[in-house]
Amino acid sequence: MNGQNGLLHLLTGPSAAEALRAMLPEDEVLEVMEDFSHGPLADADAIDPQARVAWWNRLWWSMRWLPDIDEAFLQAYWQCRKRLFLAFGQRQPLCLWLGDGAHDRLLLDMACAHAHASQPLSVVEVSGKVAASHHGHVALGMYDEDALRPLLSEARLLSVAERECHAAEWAYWQETGRGWRELTGQAISELAADCFDDALLAVLRDGGEQAAARVVGVVMGRHQSAFVPDTYLFWRLSMLAEAGRVALTPQPEGPPRAALA
Repeated sequence: MNGQNGLLHLLTGPSAAEALRAMLPEDEVLEVMEDFSHGPLADADAIDPQARVAWWNRLWWSMRWLPDIDEAFLQAYWQCRKRLFLAFGQRQPLCLWLGDGAHDRLLLDMACAHAHASQPLSVVEVSGKVAASHHGHVALGMYDEDALRPLLSEARLLSVAERECHAAEWAYWQETGRGWRELTGQAISELAADCFDDALLAVLRDGGEQAAARVVGVVMGRHQSAFVPDTYLFWRLSMLAEAGRVALTPQPEGPPRAALA
């Protein structure tokens, strides 16, 4: 049923959230406005996450052709956090729908760290149960009602041992997380924040001046270990421009053109 005592479904990706809402009109579905696969995590679950918000602002401010995107994101971000922490406080039953990326794994870790021991916590694991993938990886945002409907009966409760393990993993990455994180098998690993810079520069060396959106798209398509969001790569292009290695030429509308400096 709806409301703060019924089951709350958590997942990332607006299309999948809309699909679940259509399939489960009696339940509440919350699209989580976070991606824990990158940036500092020390205060990512705090009431006032100043370092985390500053990180997100760095990414959004690099996309100057979308001047209002930071405000729109932060509004949704704070609304999501308020609803999620209310669910923790009221010990509302949670069901997490998970792909196999680091962002999903760390979302689960965070939920296990904050959910009360008496709060039911279940998961629906999509990996291996759907056909479409990106280099073998799956994310909820890839799927619609037809793909997700067969998984409605797949939810399983996490054991006490699993919850403790995930909570410990969250504590570890809060202390050590700084750059870009990926999930390989069952282990999360971290690379430096600039780990995609060489790939971005290689596209420009091979293709010359071109739309920055194309440069970003090529790197996104080639990277096989995980889904890389375009926001992160646009930020890295802006950092390369600040370092004098890339020249970005603003366009009347949309992203700039990019070339080696």
